[in-house]
Amino acid sequence: MATSEDQYFAIREKLVADPEAIIAVERRYMAFLVEATFSAADSLYADFCCANDLVPFWINYAPKQRGRKPKGTSVPWIEVGEKSLSFNLLKAVWQNAPSITFPGLPFGGDVRFATKDAIIHFDVKLTGPNDNPNELVVPPQQISGDGTGWANGSMNSSCQAVGTRAHMLFQPKLPPFYILEDQVLLCLTYFLKAVYTVEELGVQPLDYLEVACVPNGLLLFDTMNYAETAGLFIPGKDDQTKAPEDKRTRIRLDPLAALGGGWRCMKIQQTEEGWKTYPRLGSS
Repeated sequence: MATSEDQYFAIREKLVADPEAIIAVERRYMAFLVEATFSAADSLYADFCCANDLVPFWINYAPKQRGRKPKGTSVPWIEVGEKSLSFNLLKAVWQNAPSITFPGLPFGGDVRFATKDAIIHFDVKLTGPNDNPNELVVPPQQISGDGTGWANGSMNSSCQAVGTRAHMLFQPKLPPFYILEDQVLLCLTYFLKAVYTVEELGVQPLDYLEVACVPNGLLLFDTMNYAETAGLFIPGKDDQTKAPEDKRTRIRLDPLAALGGGWRCMKIQQTEEGWKTYPRLGSS
């Protein structure tokens, strides 16, 4: 049965009245995803680095260079992350929570799954030596909005992403929540930042992982107004040829990690004593 406008706004009103409940659910699934990623760290690392061992079988048809004026000193590694990391993540998530389901959605994070109270988007972001390890470059279809409008479905307000030299309009496209089979499911957005090094062309091993939780749209643009945090949202990489509603934003991880005690950004790194998990800033 289709969701009605009245039903939608009644649920939205209840959620807005208790932002701490949304934060509690975000934090619970953050802990779950960090644990799932940590448990799969050996597989994530080994399978990611298989691309190095398989160089003779793909180097003559390597992915084309990306971006403006590429230096050609590394191979675009996005496919390695989207395939190797995403599938290993999904395997780890399912092993830790075999009751999850996979409702059809036309866009969102690389890994999407539903639990009893949320639909979770978990997207992989690859970061090489020429990229910034302290930010996420995120398209509008991976950020939850405020859902303040209705036109046969949820509609989000746009927001300003303000940098030191420029600003832009950013249009979130994920809803703040879903209703599926009369069950309210929060829209939660997480990112796995995989930072790799370049030893030589095609030999590009994984350095460390970082799980980040971007707040739900009701926290970003209503209630807590997290989106107004200085430096959190800044303009993305897109030029003026891209439609305003499709432009990406950059989310800076230090301001994100500072929201609510440091738990929103957790690094996972291999040490001499094994894999370690620690917060980006301070203690969690």
